[in-house]
Amino acid sequence: MSPVQYPGDHVAASPTPARAAVRGGPLDALRFLAALFVVVFHFGDQAPIAVATLNEGFGRGYLATDFFLMLSGFVLARAYGAAVTNGTVSLGRFWWKRFARCYPTHLITLGLLAIMVATAAVLGVATSHPENFQWSGLPAQILLLHVFGQGGGHWNIPSWTLSALLVCYAAFPWLWRRMLVIQRPLTALGLGLLILVGADLASLALLGSEQFSLPFQWAIVRAAPLFLVGLTLARIVQTGRWTLTTARITGFGGAAALLANAALSGPDLINVLAIAIVIVGCGAAPVTRPLPGAEWGARVSFSLFMTHTLTGAVWFGLIEPRATSVIPSLDTVAWQGWGLWLAAGIAALVVADLYNRLIDAPIQRWLNARLFAPGAPSPFSRWSRPARYPAPEPSA
Repeated sequence: MSPVQYPGDHVAASPTPARAAVRGGPLDALRFLAALFVVVFHFGDQAPIAVATLNEGFGRGYLATDFFLMLSGFVLARAYGAAVTNGTVSLGRFWWKRFARCYPTHLITLGLLAIMVATAAVLGVATSHPENFQWSGLPAQILLLHVFGQGGGHWNIPSWTLSALLVCYAAFPWLWRRMLVIQRPLTALGLGLLILVGADLASLALLGSEQFSLPFQWAIVRAAPLFLVGLTLARIVQTGRWTLTTARITGFGGAAALLANAALSGPDLINVLAIAIVIVGCGAAPVTRPLPGAEWGARVSFSLFMTHTLTGAVWFGLIEPRATSVIPSLDTVAWQGWGLWLAAGIAALVVADLYNRLIDAPIQRWLNARLFAPGAPSPFSRWSRPARYPAPEPSA
């Protein structure tokens, strides 16, 4: 992406005019890979051999969620930071836009899951994990009460991140104004390290678990520090003097550290620090040429993250048992068994793509036209004046 100048930013001199920003950069590709890693993590126990036993790294899929939490803060700051602080986007418009981006997808996916479970019960088909689909837990899921310790660990499990992020979005305008006090990248780096290490140490001392893998009842405790770190990463990029070379060295260096730490089964704190470095490097590098498939991956990553629980429930609760009853060799550790498991991942991608094309994207277009287009009746104008022009839609 082409750098955007904010108050107090340092802009590196360039011998050639800046090229127009394009989608499909490394952050888009990383977002898709992270979503895919979450799918492998959640489907891993259904493989012929549990993938976590093949390599410990596959058992740390929760780190991909931590990546999303940091990236959300980073991208939100880059896309909305200036507009929110200078008033060209009203607070009411900003808050409702974030809610409209998250909640419809959550509600539709949850509704499809409920219909599937109800239909299975009527037909007498047992689900593979009935404890995950208790009707008593549905109201808390609908209302996204995860930040209050309710609704986590069942139905659409990834929805806890939406609950926590909506709270972070609500606080974003206040937080970002205070982040603008930071005028040096080293100051932003120090603050980010303080938040990251401090939150992890506090979590270990008070809750007995690393902050990056806290259970669902501590959703906001896990998400808020990582979102804040994402804001500090945005200030590192905005206040630093970056060249394409230094950005690439930073991004590839962070990736190398992440892979090395994963190979050595090192601590999660190092993994998260390495992920933060990757975000900085990729975010500081201008996107002059889209990576093949990255733009598509960015479009479907949110749908993949939200719908793979539904796909997995159908595949492993209905399709796989019937396939293996007809062809017993499919239920082995040979290529047939692995092929059937890999087909679940392909099915998750197909469902996510169809969901994005046929449901999510049309709903977002409709909402943007009805609520956020210039001159559209605004349900939030009573709180603050509307934006003078539409806000750019962030890429995460």
